[in-house]
Amino acid sequence: MKKKIKQVAVIGAGVMGATIAAHLANVGLKTFLLDIVLPEPTPDEQAKGLTRDDKRFRNKLADGGLQKALKSKPASFYIPEDAKLITIGNTEDNLDWIKESDWVVEVIIENLELKKQLFQKIVPFLKEDAILTSNTSGIPIKDMAATLPKEVSANFLGTHFFNPPRYMKLLEIIPGPDTKPEVVEVMADFCERVLGKGIVYAKDTPNFIANRIGTFGMMDAIRTMVEMGLTPEEVDKITGPAIGHAKSATFRTADLVGLDTLSHVAKNVYDGAQDDEKRDVFQPPEFMQKMVANKLLGDKTGSGFFKKVSGPQGRAILSLNFDSMEYVEQKKPKFASLAKVKPIDDLPTRLRMLFNGDDQACEFFFKTASAQLIYSANRIPEIADDIVNIDNAMKWGFAWELGPFEVWDALGLEESVKKMEEAGYVVTPWVKEMLAAGKKSFYKSENGVRYFYDVTAKDYAVAAAKAEIILLPSLKERKKLVAGNTGASLVDLGDGVACLEFHTKMNSLGNEIAEMVGKSLDIVAKDFKGLVIANHAPNFSVGANLMAVMMQIQAKQWKELNEMVAGFQAMTSALKFFEKPVVAAPAGMALGGGCEVCLHSHKVRAAAETYMGLVEVGVGLIPAGGGCKELLLRNMEGLFEVARGGVYPAQIELKPFVARTFESIAMAKVSTSAREAQSLGLMRKTDQISINRDYLINDAKNTVLAMDLEGFQPLRPRDDVRVMGKDGIAVFDYTLYVMHKSNMITDYDKVVASKVAWVLCGGNCIPDTRLTENYLLELEREAFVSLCGDERTQARIQNMLMTGKPLRN
Repeated sequence: MKKKIKQVAVIGAGVMGATIAAHLANVGLKTFLLDIVLPEPTPDEQAKGLTRDDKRFRNKLADGGLQKALKSKPASFYIPEDAKLITIGNTEDNLDWIKESDWVVEVIIENLELKKQLFQKIVPFLKEDAILTSNTSGIPIKDMAATLPKEVSANFLGTHFFNPPRYMKLLEIIPGPDTKPEVVEVMADFCERVLGKGIVYAKDTPNFIANRIGTFGMMDAIRTMVEMGLTPEEVDKITGPAIGHAKSATFRTADLVGLDTLSHVAKNVYDGAQDDEKRDVFQPPEFMQKMVANKLLGDKTGSGFFKKVSGPQGRAILSLNFDSMEYVEQKKPKFASLAKVKPIDDLPTRLRMLFNGDDQACEFFFKTASAQLIYSANRIPEIADDIVNIDNAMKWGFAWELGPFEVWDALGLEESVKKMEEAGYVVTPWVKEMLAAGKKSFYKSENGVRYFYDVTAKDYAVAAAKAEIILLPSLKERKKLVAGNTGASLVDLGDGVACLEFHTKMNSLGNEIAEMVGKSLDIVAKDFKGLVIANHAPNFSVGANLMAVMMQIQAKQWKELNEMVAGFQAMTSALKFFEKPVVAAPAGMALGGGCEVCLHSHKVRAAAETYMGLVEVGVGLIPAGGGCKELLLRNMEGLFEVARGGVYPAQIELKPFVARTFESIAMAKVSTSAREAQSLGLMRKTDQISINRDYLINDAKNTVLAMDLEGFQPLRPRDDVRVMGKDGIAVFDYTLYVMHKSNMITDYDKVVASKVAWVLCGGNCIPDTRLTENYLLELEREAFVSLCGDERTQARIQNMLMTGKPLRN
């Protein structure tokens, strides 16, 4: 079935409906957003002259949903301008718009009767081949499909997005009893490639996959907490990043979701899964029922498991004592085991230490992990056919680093099963059969190919792999590593393209990476068509190694520090003027030096969720890896083009170009998306974006090949950079003076920002002087080193290293 989805109608403009519409607009789709018409205007609206016939009133809910999506944090839109692709309307006047839609998605409240009524209204307006889906999180797809004509139910299925839709990768696809296989295929392909989703195929069971497994884990954690006499804050300390879960852990997540929602989802399983061996776990304990009755629902009511209060000591967060049902001061969790594993980066090592440890935190983790792993295994084939769908659902829907079966492998399957059984747990029969057959892990890798244990076949099967998804670890297993050191690796991507992969902590840039950049360029110059700079880490690079800078400062090794900065500048310049195409493929944070690597690459192919910026002023420094110089040149590209056309450059005022650059650097602006990075000038409009990060490295590789095919020509250093000189410095100094007097910036903010202005204006030269790129680099380096000598910069660096937060001094 070759079907293009170009226009979508979203019915229901609540939080989920409006933010789904926002994400559809993010990827360039024209979208209708419809909701019901309320019975009557409010007295206030009537006083303003609104009647029920007024379009503003009739579209009130849809407009309200759109406005909330525009104001939401984190942002639902890549850039606010994308909202122009959304047309709002209502289900009484505008259902005929559906005739233009290739896909109609229902996102109204979880009430089967209301959904049935809506479908009856929608069906007459559907195009013959239109796809109809429901975003339900728990109502059986078969019950909704039963109300539809056969020709419509053949194109009907569940598409369960997770909140917030822009950021959560998971999309559960749930076919109905009559859904045509080609419709499932079309939706899976579209949602993966166009919307950037990770597709999981779920069965039509209560709460599908992620919420079934995740809710069990939360409800079991609550019961175990009561049993062991722990507090919510202690449990959250155990069940957060220490075990590879989100910072919100268990109870903070419950407050974010809402206790009413959590209880509703749990009730879905309790009522709908009568044969579930752990059904009673989904029955909320008495104190949770009291919380719901008393509207202690979490963030939506201001009080849940935690409550924010203001007092003489400032803002504080209290914790609920579930015995007295009163909020009390939090007890600071102190577990020796958690302190011991904190410095360990390797998650499997941390998990094994906690699973086999002997303090209360370890006991809690052993109990809850054992219950969760066995429960997950018991759900096959009930909720999914294989372990891969369950693992992916939990990683993409609940932000776990490892899925349940990957966790079990990390613990050591044979050893952990033995410990569970000794403690009285009944391990899933198929897991015991698997071990008895000599298969001692759920996953294995051979020659770069990943295999998973297929429960039905009772043997390993190849995990589905797409040629367009490049995995660097897999290439390394297949002996594609060209060169490497502790900081970076050069990997052969095939087709004459190499990839430089950073792999330091947070991908901070130090000597090892600089060394590998030089070595990689030498190798690529001889043996490859071009270079991609990419990695699979959460962040492309957070910038220069601040600890290395601080050590130089403390030793007062100013000459060595100057040489270190010069070396970094030489590295970025080598990328910019390299004879073959260099494409940076950032994802996550690309800050400071990471941003400078992107600025000096010939093209950028970014993941949609790329947060890019020159943030050095936050630690009392300025960008000195060519960042000031390069962002200025980016902003002046149009000026160079005009000059090339014969217009005398002095006729064009420089200030707007320099001011835009100054504002980005002095305010440490960071893009909230790759699209916004283009708006800030950190990426060119011609740079491309990959919505699904899984395809990013392959997309970047294809960009290199296209540049090579088009006859790439290397750049040459500019010697005609026109600057504002001392007149410009005076302009920016006055601006900073006004901001300082208005208490918008601190004393030292003013000092650091004046250094930025000094560099961007070319120092104390006369206006309209033409400078070389190298001269601007020298100004950067001089400013950077001089700031390092100031105690206030040193205090900012020290605070960042100790707390991870900027200091305003």
